[in-house]
Amino acid sequence: MNCHLLVPNLFWPAAAGAEPYRDLKLPALQALLARGQRTRTAGSSLERWLAGAHGLPDTLPLAPFSLRGDGGEPGEYHWMHADPVHLRVHGDRLVLADASRLSITAEASQELVAALNAHYAAEGMLFAALSPQRWYVRLAAGARPGTIPTSEMAGRSIEPFLPSGEDGARWRRYFNEAQMVLHGHLRDEAPGALPVNSVWFWGAGRARPLTSPYDVLWGNHPLAAGLAMASGAAMRPLPDAGASLLQETSFTNPLIVADSLPATAYGDLSGWRDGIVALERAWSAPLLAGLKSGALESLTLHGLGPDYGYSVTVTPRDLWRFWRRSRPLQVYA
Repeated sequence: MNCHLLVPNLFWPAAAGAEPYRDLKLPALQALLARGQRTRTAGSSLERWLAGAHGLPDTLPLAPFSLRGDGGEPGEYHWMHADPVHLRVHGDRLVLADASRLSITAEASQELVAALNAHYAAEGMLFAALSPQRWYVRLAAGARPGTIPTSEMAGRSIEPFLPSGEDGARWRRYFNEAQMVLHGHLRDEAPGALPVNSVWFWGAGRARPLTSPYDVLWGNHPLAAGLAMASGAAMRPLPDAGASLLQETSFTNPLIVADSLPATAYGDLSGWRDGIVALERAWSAPLLAGLKSGALESLTLHGLGPDYGYSVTVTPRDLWRFWRRSRPLQVYA
């Protein structure tokens, strides 16, 4: 088994330096980074990495695949993400908070989507809330605005990233209209909860068959599920730990999508550090043990961060390279 482990948010933003990693005890992860064939990579999100791995272009036409992973049927239509977000004024900027910071029920999301559908019906657009956190919009025709994923917008000013390119002006108008529609349907939220006051459009595309380098994807993310279905790869829910996966002998080239680390954009350093320790127990240590036992022929760790990451391939033979001493995670920051 040649196993791939994808870990979004493994590395903190570069501006923080080494401090977020200080005193973390991660012997298995450190051993993998030290002994394997290591390459420093550019910053990436889960969505951008999965798109590249499945041969999709930098325009990230991912909406129909996520829709299918969420239980929808894209058919022959063009789709975009229209994710519910909150925009807050910060000085002279509008800063985006994604659905992970919102408190939105299924009932509320359906009510808001109904309001959007009433407004945009003349444009031939149909919004759908397959999840309170993920909304989609079906388009009457193809769209080609330049956009980026909502996850990459979290905690950032929206101005430099508004829709651009050939259809940019039209989609900036839709973006402004959506804010007006949702402002008229603001609901009373629990104290401290952020209301949905906008949507973020991105990921325009149409479903098509894909080729996957993996024969199975283990994960809970709808995009991973949709890409697996489009490529004919198997899809399995993510187990609690890597030890149970090592008992699976039906697959030779699995991808594990371990996306449990909190987004670094909101500064939850304590939660992130706790998540790194949990990752060590659940995945790094069991998979390292699988290399030592020979259950794995190789393990490739794809550790992502907003500014940089690492791709590290380790074989059982690499583990004998004792002169490559383990170093604290902060050394790689």
